[in-house]
Amino acid sequence: MLKIRCSSLEDVRKNPTAYAQQMALGDGKNNGGTHGMFAYWQDIAKLVHQNELTTAEGVKELQNKFIRFDDTPKNRSKQSLLLDQFVKYCNLYDKNKFAFVDSRRQMNWALCKNVSLTGLTPWVVYNDSGYYSYFVTEQPFEWQDQLKFPLLQQYLVDYKIDCDVTEMNMGIYCLATNKFEFNSYTKAELKKTVTLTTEIFEHVYDQFTKLKK
Repeated sequence: MLKIRCSSLEDVRKNPTAYAQQMALGDGKNNGGTHGMFAYWQDIAKLVHQNELTTAEGVKELQNKFIRFDDTPKNRSKQSLLLDQFVKYCNLYDKNKFAFVDSRRQMNWALCKNVSLTGLTPWVVYNDSGYYSYFVTEQPFEWQDQLKFPLLQQYLVDYKIDCDVTEMNMGIYCLATNKFEFNSYTKAELKKTVTLTTEIFEHVYDQFTKLKK
């Protein structure tokens, strides 16, 4: 079975044939990368949400993580910014009275017979208004029309979170703007997205098998 990562969905939608060719030929690259400053920022934020650290303790722990990086003006500037954003984020999180529900989990969703959607789910939190699932991003971007957000809304409710699909809100938190942005896709929008993605996946698989012959 072919596996397509959630983070690659927009590339697949733009040119499914080219994506199938890439999968068939392979590039042999390892894109694992290293654990950067922003990744540590998210690790520590999660610990604060799980009540393992206070915000003040989180700041100190983040400062300890930053010692691992070269002491350059560029790194010091980014670290100072991330520390400031960390406090602002935690304060806004508390202001919204969010309670942490679920962390990032591996997904493997067979949307059609031969292709499954993989990757990591976003964080899920809860308050009196409902459930909110979001990615943390350093910079703003146009996310509302991306395939992965409605797909993840459907997946989370079907497999991870016991709530009605209309109670789940999807979105982002942007460090640069210090804002949460959310949208809850309608059942009609969700059905349309799942159908469209299934058709794209089937096309990718057909092209992939032709190229592998």
